[in-house]
Amino acid sequence: MSSALAIEPSPANGPSAVPPPPPRNKSKLRNLGFGAAVGLALVAALGWFLLHRGLESTDDAQVDADIVSVPARTSGVVVALHFVENQAVKAGDLLVELDPDPARARLAQAEATLEAAKATAAATEADERVVEAQATGGRSLAQASLQGARVGVAASRSQIAEGEAQIASATAARTRAESDLERARALFAKGALSKANVDRATTAFDTAAASLDQARAHLSSLQASAAQASSRTAEAAARLEQSRDVDSVVGQARARASTAHAQVAVAQAARDLAALELAYTRIVAPHDGVISKKTVAVGQMLSAGQPIGQLVDLDHVWVTANFKETQLSEMRPGQHAKVSVDAFPGVELTGAVESLAAVTGARVALLPPDNASGNFTKVVQRVPVRVRLDGVPSGLPLRPGMNVDLTVDTRG
Repeated sequence: MSSALAIEPSPANGPSAVPPPPPRNKSKLRNLGFGAAVGLALVAALGWFLLHRGLESTDDAQVDADIVSVPARTSGVVVALHFVENQAVKAGDLLVELDPDPARARLAQAEATLEAAKATAAATEADERVVEAQATGGRSLAQASLQGARVGVAASRSQIAEGEAQIASATAARTRAESDLERARALFAKGALSKANVDRATTAFDTAAASLDQARAHLSSLQASAAQASSRTAEAAARLEQSRDVDSVVGQARARASTAHAQVAVAQAARDLAALELAYTRIVAPHDGVISKKTVAVGQMLSAGQPIGQLVDLDHVWVTANFKETQLSEMRPGQHAKVSVDAFPGVELTGAVESLAAVTGARVALLPPDNASGNFTKVVQRVPVRVRLDGVPSGLPLRPGMNVDLTVDTRG
């Protein structure tokens, strides 16, 4: 008791008193514990690094799908609606009906124009056949006429030669009859010949003179016929020359027929277009999906190209993840991916990388950055990556635009 009181510091000594040193075994335990903690931390850090090495993650990702704006393909007034907002539809389902009366009237007009064009084409085809037959027949007729005229000219020449021979014979007969008459008159004057013989000689002379006149008249007629035959020959030659250009005449007729057939094709195309416009008064769903964002009402006037709603294909959804450019060095199509959707905590989906975009998101933005402005600030760019989802549960209502967390394993 007295010894304990002796070593206890007195109040007078105060802070100058030196505390006894701690036990050496406690200091060693603290050092060992600190070292163990540091070692565990290093092991944990190394394990985390090894476990997450090659895993690229981003929370800048959304569910995506094909969203089609369903347009009106012709103008018209809406007379009936067959869908409501957020309705599931099938391909070909009727969505909107437009007033079909104007389109029906245009179709009837186009059909009438088509029938008129067909009638005109049929008439030009008949004209072509008639023109070809007439041209060909006219040429053959002209050739035959020319040949006949030439034969007539040749015959006339032969007849003229015969007529000239007849004149020569008649002239000789008249000369002989004249000599006989003069001799008979001389003998009658001497009393050596009777009056009857003189009369017979006179009659023979008159007959020979008449025969000569007749031969001369016949020759004149033959010469006139020959002149007519020559005229006919010239006329036939002119007609033949005129009918030689048969190919041009037939070609013109065929060109008119071709033009008429082209008009038929134009009218047919106009008729088909009018039929399409009539069909376009019934706006149908282009594929399966959910129709949303309805922008049409009964009585509204729609113009061609104006949308009536947005059709979302929920049967084929994927994820579009915007990775930093520094995360893409080892990323390839086909690598495994894990997806967590913010709307469904605890649900983990799997997928695979399908493709990497050819440009960064900023480059295809509405207002892309102008790096040549002089005040350039380097910003890490993001590249859209498309990820296919595998085995999505049928009851999981994924909607385009939902936020997701995505991790791609680039080690594979």
